[in-house]
Formats: sequence, structure tokens, C-alpha cells
Amino acid sequence: MDQKRFIKDYQKFLKQNSNPLRAKKEKAYLYSDLKHYGVSVWERRKYINNYKTELHELTKKDAISLVKKFWLMPYFEEKSITIDILCAHAKKLTLADMPLVEKIMRECRGWAFLDSFIIPIMPVLITKDKKTYDYLKKWIKDDDFWVRRSALLSQLLLFRNDSGGNRDLFFQMAISQFDESWIDKLYSDKLLTKRAKFFIRKAIGWMLREMSIKNPQLVYKFLKENKSKMSGLSFREGSRRLPQTLKATL
Repeated sequence: MDQKRFIKDYQKFLKQNSNPLRAKKEKAYLYSDLKHYGVSVWERRKYINNYKTELHELTKKDAISLVKKFWLMPYFEEKSITIDILCAHAKKLTLADMPLVEKIMRECRGWAFLDSFIIPIMPVLITKDKKTYDYLKKWIKDDDFWVRRSALLSQLLLFRNDSGGNRDLFFQMAISQFDESWIDKLYSDKLLTKRAKFFIRKAIGWMLREMSIKNPQLVYKFLKENKSKMSGLSFREGSRRLPQTLKATL
């Protein structure tokens, strides 16, 4: 693949399909500090599908090179293709690539990039090397709530498919977030404080909900033991897909 040509063609596509009104609304909805073209995810995917074969055939070195180039760009839609490329080559990543994964994760600054990046990438790395868990243990203590959310969501697909993961570690991390005093200490802005609490609480509930599909008794036990300590949002989300017989006793 001619990377310069691909980048140039993609930027030309974005400019030709830009929608200023959509861009303004999207930027506000995502609380984004990036520039936006206002090109929908569906339009972008349709365009990228034209290069699907070429992108998949990239060597790991070339894929990472392209990722780094796009990630430095100022527009939301330019950075978004980074996630697509890296996820397409996820199976080639190893523990040695975690510094790059962590860099991108820390610079996502919002769920739109973060969730679509961390959720598919981290299970691959965890399955390859259990030392990846050391990153989760570090992230859950970070001063950035998006980094803590990443720690919580890293095993989502493993729990959903019942294909591995460290449930004890997740439970420990979840319990450590019930005390939200760190948020009040670190964030003076009321909106940031509200968002930090919401996205951490939501992540805990989401993970429990996914785990409950294959392991309802395990989630039921956790919810029963921690109901009085956790937020209502985490509890409601976590119990949402439990069998009615179990949910009724909570």
C-alpha cells in the first residue's frame, strides 16, 4: 500500500463529505476538543471497506507506521481510522507493543475512541501474555478516570464469551472504585466530576452485566455482597440480565 496516497485520498474523501452542522453537534455531544469534519461512522466504514484487503495485508511494521501518522492528525475522523487499523492487526500485537497501546489509550480522552479501542485490543494481549494484567493494576490507580475506565473494560469480551480473564482481579478493581473521594479531590470542575463518576459506575455495571450472561451466580453473589456499597447505576446495570429468579431476591 502506498501510505501517502491512502492518507491523501482519505483526507480528500473527508473534505468532500464534510458536514459542518453535524460536525458541530458531534463535537458537542462527544465533549471533543478535536476538529470534526462531520462525516458519519457509516460513511467512513463504507469508504474504508474499499481498502479492507490492502489494510489487512499490511505488515505489522507498516500498520503501526500508518497508525502513528493518523494519530498525530488534528481531526476526529482522521484519528478514528487509527482504531480500525490497529484492531485489524490486533493478533500481531504483543506485550512489547503495550507502550503504544497505552499511549493511544491515554490520549483517547473519551468513550468514542476509548471503548472501541480498548475492548477489542486488550483481550488479545491478555490472552497472549498474563503480564498484561500488570497494566490493569496500574491503570486502576491512575489520576485520569478514562484510564481507570480502561482497566475496568479491558476484559469485557473475555467475560462476555466466557473465554478467560481474571474475574477476581476485576472484582477487586470494581470494589476499589466504590470510594469516589479521589474524584472529588482531583477534579474541581463539576461537569468533569459528574462525568468521571458516571463513566466509572457505568463501566462496572456494564462488565457485571456481560459477565452475568455466562456466570449469573457469580455476579449475583457479588451484587448481593456489595449492593450497599456500590452506586445505583452500577447495581442496575449489573443486575439487568440476571435471571428473574435471582434478580427478585436482590
